[in-house]
Amino acid sequence: MLRSLTYLILLLALMSNVPVFSQTKKEQAKLEKQRKKEEKRKKKKELPENIEAFPKNFLIRPRFVYPEVSLNVSNRMFGKGEKFKYKPAMPGVVGLSVKIKKVYVSAAIQLPASEQLKKKYGDTKFRNININIQGRTVLWSLFYRDYKGFYLKDYENYYPNWNKDSLGYPKSPGLRIIEGGLNMGFNFNKNFSMNAAFAQGERQKKGAGSFLMGWSERWQYIEADTSFVPPTQGDLYPNLDKLKFGNFISTLIYVGYGYQFVIKKVHFTPVLLAGTGFQIQSYEQTDKQHFWINMPTYATLKCQLGYNGDHFFANLVYATEFNSIPIKESRIRLYHNWLEFGMGLRF
Repeated sequence: MLRSLTYLILLLALMSNVPVFSQTKKEQAKLEKQRKKEEKRKKKKELPENIEAFPKNFLIRPRFVYPEVSLNVSNRMFGKGEKFKYKPAMPGVVGLSVKIKKVYVSAAIQLPASEQLKKKYGDTKFRNININIQGRTVLWSLFYRDYKGFYLKDYENYYPNWNKDSLGYPKSPGLRIIEGGLNMGFNFNKNFSMNAAFAQGERQKKGAGSFLMGWSERWQYIEADTSFVPPTQGDLYPNLDKLKFGNFISTLIYVGYGYQFVIKKVHFTPVLLAGTGFQIQSYEQTDKQHFWINMPTYATLKCQLGYNGDHFFANLVYATEFNSIPIKESRIRLYHNWLEFGMGLRF
């Protein structure tokens, strides 16, 4: 009876032209493929052995920042032209950082300046906004910085009779610098976490480092009055003298290395990156317009010392960043230095 039933099934399969056994193999192959895909997805989500994640997805971090910004100008023709430097009057800022899952938003407001400070250094208005998506191996960062009102730091060579005691530093209230752009960074060692180092969104258990690579697209705008180049220097900076404004769009590629030293819940992390790219320049003087393509340079150094507990965390961060705007015989370097202290709680 059983044999007759088997023959009947085979006969029906042949008559209907349905490949019973091959269909089963296809289904098995499909199921196997789905299983491997699911295992790969789970493995990707698994934390590396050296990284400890916190179950809390909400983080709040008040912070105090002492920033220092400078615009340094030098002559690329050796032995020609004096260097000069402009700085904004910035007494310090207080801010707040909020992290929800992987999105990290940071903003700060300027502390009020005293009348004595304004008289000596002038009055600078500024905005500084950062939005970061800080992952373990990939970082996305949007930034916007706007500074208006600077003073001439090294003025003695250009204004020898200037009375600083009564007048303060020579001021350029119309000088304005705006920067905005996108940064993207990559970390190539899954056991090293930039997130644990600076955002403190997770914790690194043991010391580890990584080769780092980054890419940046940035727009910079300089607006000046006709006294941007100090007296006696105009002939030595012919393409910068009487500058009205300029737009500079840069694409930068940079590489470097970072390492995090760990002792229990205390960690120290230095990171160094440097690179170059190309820059589209469009700027205008009072009597002519210019368009050019040049090669800027870029470098940044960040160091942090912190404590990363289960609920409470704190760190001290020092960072310096510079990138250049080379304009024929001139080189403008924009420096951003800041010292930041922050502490917070996870909820």
